[in-house]
This record gives sequence, C-alpha cells and structure tokens, in this order.
Amino acid sequence: MDVKSAFLNGVVQEEVYVEQPKGFIDTTYPEHVYKLKKALYGLKQAPRAWYARLTIFLLKNGYTRGGVDNTFFVKRENNQMMVAQIYVDDIVFGGVSNQLVK
Repeated sequence: MDVKSAFLNGVVQEEVYVEQPKGFIDTTYPEHVYKLKKALYGLKQAPRAWYARLTIFLLKNGYTRGGVDNTFFVKRENNQMMVAQIYVDDIVFGGVSNQLVK
C-alpha cells in the first residue's frame, strides 16, 4: 500500500520555519515566515516525523516492534497474527485472520 499523504501527516518536533509561498504572501506582513507544525513534502524531517507518528499509532493499537528490524510490526490476538512492514511511505501488511486484517 502506498500512503499518498504520508509525509503530510507527520508532526515536526524541531522548530522549522518557511518563507511565505508565492501567491500566498500576506501583504500586511510580507517579511514574516511561518512556523511549521506538520511536515511538508521535501522537508528533510518529513519521513522521520511520519514514521514516528505511525509507530505511536501501531504500538497503541497492540502491535509490537520487531527486535531486529524496527520497521517490522507484529500484532498477536487470540492465536492469530497480523504483520506490517514499513518502508518510507509504503506499508506491506498481511495476516492469517480476516478479522485482524479488517
């Protein structure tokens, strides 16, 4: 599964400022900059911010992180298993239980 808006859903932990984009310049304050709260495409911190947010979500929902590969997550429930592998903005997932997959 390709996550189209992955990098737009990461919360930036560092202080990052950007200049006003062309066409959206505030005429009252043309020299002001914007402080980002969420990541933008092209921002170096975007993949890390999205991965951190996704990891928190998975861990809160019963997944455990792989011991060797930190991008591999497993959820076990009632002798059933669901796995998720994260790679940049792609997720490969599957399971042996239709209920868990849903």
